[in-house]
Amino acid sequence: MLKQHSQLMVSLLAVADACAIAAAWVGSYWLRFNWLPVDELKGVPTLSRFLALLPLVIIGHLFIFSVTGLYRPRRDHSILEEARDIIKAFVVAVVAVIIIDYALPPTNKISRQFIGTYAVVGTSLFVLFRATVRITLGALRRKGWNRRTAVIVGTGRTAQSLLYALCNNSWMGIHVLYFVDDLGPGCRKTLRGLPVKGPLCDIQRILQQQPADQVFIALPTQDAHRTNEVLMALEPSMVDVRLVPEINPSYAMRPTISELDGLPILSLRQSPLSGWNAFTKRVFDLAVGSACLLIAAIPMAVIAVLIKLTSPGPVLYRQRRMGLDGREFTMLKFRTMRVDAEERTGPVWALPNDPRRTRLGAFLRRTSLDELPNLFNVLAGHMSLVGPRPERPEFIAKFKGEIPHYMLRHKIKAGMTGYAQIKGLRGNNGPLRKRIQYDLYYARNWSLRMDMRILAQTVTTAWFSRHE
Repeated sequence: MLKQHSQLMVSLLAVADACAIAAAWVGSYWLRFNWLPVDELKGVPTLSRFLALLPLVIIGHLFIFSVTGLYRPRRDHSILEEARDIIKAFVVAVVAVIIIDYALPPTNKISRQFIGTYAVVGTSLFVLFRATVRITLGALRRKGWNRRTAVIVGTGRTAQSLLYALCNNSWMGIHVLYFVDDLGPGCRKTLRGLPVKGPLCDIQRILQQQPADQVFIALPTQDAHRTNEVLMALEPSMVDVRLVPEINPSYAMRPTISELDGLPILSLRQSPLSGWNAFTKRVFDLAVGSACLLIAAIPMAVIAVLIKLTSPGPVLYRQRRMGLDGREFTMLKFRTMRVDAEERTGPVWALPNDPRRTRLGAFLRRTSLDELPNLFNVLAGHMSLVGPRPERPEFIAKFKGEIPHYMLRHKIKAGMTGYAQIKGLRGNNGPLRKRIQYDLYYARNWSLRMDMRILAQTVTTAWFSRHE
């Protein structure tokens, strides 16, 4: 996940750099031909000549910036050091522009005075732009923007090195709250300025008292056998778990291992939907979800009128469900039950031929048309078109203690349909453990092609199959 977030930040920075280059290019044209002397015999060239060359200039700049290291992590460099490197990279980029100009036919050449103007204006604006980005991000981090809290399990050399690495890379926004370890006689209550809590076997209770977003397990080699104990204690929680093994860094070359200041970190609960994958899936949801809502608008209006005419009560049924990272949201469905359906029974799973269900509700449930309002949840970002079906918090409190790895399904956004549903496990059909296996398979093997296949299968087969 660290690597994906880093790639996303680099990509966003590259897009911003491209915009800054374009602004400097157009600004240099405006300055050169509106404020500086112009040869009356040659006149003022059209802006279109310079805009035609701009895409090639941007690509060349970004390539040079990448080669010269402007997209590597530079959080430990001062602004002056970064400005020096930017000037060096821009000098190379301007030379590349000169080479491109020489390669152009005589009718498309740009003036040397413009190139000189761009060298000064572009370098100055780019240094100012990068400094502004750096200062702004630093200010946002200090105000708590995108900060995440963490706990380090262990107090040995690896745990202390991890704390130093996280503090030295403050751009990540990870704030360590405390250490967790056994507190024997003579043990320190604080370490590196942070409290040490324990014992290790009480980590679940400790996290309940002072929650955190992430747990880094950094036990020394002699205590490595206790890793399973810690993992089992963390099983019911939604906290991100990362393992920092005490091994030789030369072995840290596997794809599942990320590196932070030479420390290999194993991501045990890494979702494939982070960085650009999350962005791609969200764009897909918005585009396809909007189209589906337009197509379903008239049928949804007809269903709403029929519900209102056939039974008293609201058209929509609002229910609390648990989604991504354990966050609750209000899911919308067409009402299929009587208004007082749960007054006596409380939250229960719907039963086949449920007597609490209205006659129209039975049809809506059988055809899954009651789930069409989920499209509003998709557009709002609470759900996705494809993903594990969201469950009620009351049931989750029971299932997470009975079914191994149940909470891992919440590391991916809930969906209107999913891999388990196209396998025939809809409603109460099939064992719950099997459904969880399908949900976890989807979370571990996600791809946009997989989403398209699940949607196509849902529409053609699963959606109109009989189920509860």
